[in-house]
Amino acid sequence: MSRIATLLSLALSLGTAAVLAAAPAAAAPVGSTEAGSSTNATSESAVRPDGARTVTLYSGPVRVQRGAEWLPVDLTLRAGPDGVVRPVASPHDLTLTPTGPSVRYADGGSAAVVWPEPLPAPRLDGPKAVYRQVRPGYDLEVEATRAGFAASVRKDGTPTGPAPELRLTGNAEALPEAPGPLTEAESAVSRVVAAAPVTAEAPVPFDTTTQTTVRNTDTSGDPDLRLGSYDGTEAARSYLTFDLTGARSGTVRTATLDLYQTWSASCRPRAWEVWTLPAGTTVGPELRWANQPQGERPRATSTDTRGNAARCAPGWSSVDVTELVREWTAAGATAGTVMLKAADESDPLSWKRFASAETATVPHLTVTLG
Repeated sequence: MSRIATLLSLALSLGTAAVLAAAPAAAAPVGSTEAGSSTNATSESAVRPDGARTVTLYSGPVRVQRGAEWLPVDLTLRAGPDGVVRPVASPHDLTLTPTGPSVRYADGGSAAVVWPEPLPAPRLDGPKAVYRQVRPGYDLEVEATRAGFAASVRKDGTPTGPAPELRLTGNAEALPEAPGPLTEAESAVSRVVAAAPVTAEAPVPFDTTTQTTVRNTDTSGDPDLRLGSYDGTEAARSYLTFDLTGARSGTVRTATLDLYQTWSASCRPRAWEVWTLPAGTTVGPELRWANQPQGERPRATSTDTRGNAARCAPGWSSVDVTELVREWTAAGATAGTVMLKAADESDPLSWKRFASAETATVPHLTVTLG
């Protein structure tokens, strides 16, 4: 099933912000090279001075193979001598031209957003390209992802006409979903996600979101992982599966789940939980809110809340999952899956978004082995 979908960004910013008391430990940057690093797409390994080994297991690929060489995925957009904007190193062939963004997938197929008139030169900022005032009061933003791209039309200024509606062409499977309320902080009025198809029923590693307002669409190509509720009624949960192969060759000393939190409904701390699933449960691109597995039990809780304002700016959140990873490795598990959910899914301040494996800040397990 194709992961190409039309999705609306949903967020609600409510209430008076409070100062966040504590910050999580910083996570290692994706793509860093260390002595002893492994050469595969989804994990890294390094030996510490004390003889312990640190293994980082990602929920998606952080390297791409070019011939016999493995290169760190680098979604930074740069203009080439031909004037075409491309990521530095991406698994797929993404190009941004005056006609709009287009991607050719490594295993075949393509998708594009075709703009009706030539676009101006974009402002480049890491993996994002912003085309200013493509219509009066609207900007076009394109974000490079590991599976393709996300494009959105965002309010900027006072519109003088209707918002442009984005559509995917090529082998796109555009499935509209019910929109949710938007705020100026989350100003997308039209949004599409183009992503390479997932071919395996239960891919490893993997991450995705289930949401009550996104009932028919595979969201595993989206840059966001969402949890909680933006209005006290609708809700979202996210699932992450990790390949545990690299963590099975020693005794687990410590393990943390590291997630980059990009948005929260306010700066007020709201609890969110890490749940396990019943043994043998797998998740994949067919996962939806209606068929999601029931969580087994919560294994960790955090109130870390980031991404709403300067005093709770976006950043890494780390959760101790040592006992859980010990159980997985003791049982000989080759993969482990967790569910992220809000402790109170009826609280409109519980809404949070984390960066998915499609972004430059990939979710990961950091495991220290003795």
